[in-house]
Amino acid sequence: MPILADDVVDLTMQLCAIDSVSGNEGEIVNLVARGLEENGWNVHRQQVYNDGKGRDNIYATRVPLGDHVPRLVFNSHFDTVPPLIPLRRTEEALFGRGVNEAKGQLACLIIAANRLIIDRPDIAKDVALLFVVGEEIDHAGMIAANDLPSYGPEFLIVGEPTEMKYAAIQKGALKVKLSVTGKAGHSGYPHGGESAIHKLIAILDDIMKYEWPRDPHHGDTTFNIGTISGGQALNAWAAKAEAGIFFRVTTTYEDLKHRIEEIVGGRAELDWSLGGNNPVKLTLPPYESPVGQASFNTDLPYFRGVEKLKGAFLYGAGTITKAFGPDEFVPIEELRECVDNHVKLAKTLLEQ
Repeated sequence: MPILADDVVDLTMQLCAIDSVSGNEGEIVNLVARGLEENGWNVHRQQVYNDGKGRDNIYATRVPLGDHVPRLVFNSHFDTVPPLIPLRRTEEALFGRGVNEAKGQLACLIIAANRLIIDRPDIAKDVALLFVVGEEIDHAGMIAANDLPSYGPEFLIVGEPTEMKYAAIQKGALKVKLSVTGKAGHSGYPHGGESAIHKLIAILDDIMKYEWPRDPHHGDTTFNIGTISGGQALNAWAAKAEAGIFFRVTTTYEDLKHRIEEIVGGRAELDWSLGGNNPVKLTLPPYESPVGQASFNTDLPYFRGVEKLKGAFLYGAGTITKAFGPDEFVPIEELRECVDNHVKLAKTLLEQ
């Protein structure tokens, strides 16, 4: 019996039986490394976190590192968000943590890569697998992967749940915290103080009414006011108030930052230290296929030189809208179709 199941559904179930919540990736890394080695892959483990837990990246090639730089890399990540949700299967779908984000994607990529080297041994040396840790928290795995030996692909195929559509763009991200200062005082006397909360609400109202950029191809710039805090007592004017906002960007990080500064107009302090990144314009297959947008973050912006790739593709089974919830699922039919489409795209690209 092989270490890794050779059917995409069985392999997804095998991987999802392991708890790999961010910070706990060691067990799944060990399993995948042993399974790939059994299948003839040269597995290079790259330490990312120095915590003794084996939280390593895996870079697997068909020839020894240093002999050749693979032209095409299949990529996804080991870690999941908490909590672990036990796996269950129906006739039509798999349910549980990681079945689509992203262990189902790992399974699709592994099966696709193994099929490629059997179907087309002549292009096997140009195919590699890169599976990273820490994607859900700090992207440390992909950042470290930039320094791997023999790593500089022409094509990068990233497995994420995109509803079986090739994403034309991965929206950028911008996070900002607004801090407003008022004047504490008894709320029974309107002229005895100034509410920071009232001032903050006025700013947030302006942000919510603003016409943010819309694009028929790249989607709409959207935002979420994720946190609000402030005030010290019900009968006192709030001395301080804060709000945190997460924007999904379709123009540029700097463009959105400028718009926010204009809207706020000095009425609040703006903290940009939570960071962000520009959108990544992605590649579509050289044949007709379903197209969508990715309104979520991935490791792609952290790949050094992503803009120089001949092709950066984002594709996978399942929907991100169910990825972090208690009812995460992936259709079994999509897993099988996803493997076929990965193989088709890789063959097409490597025959160019």
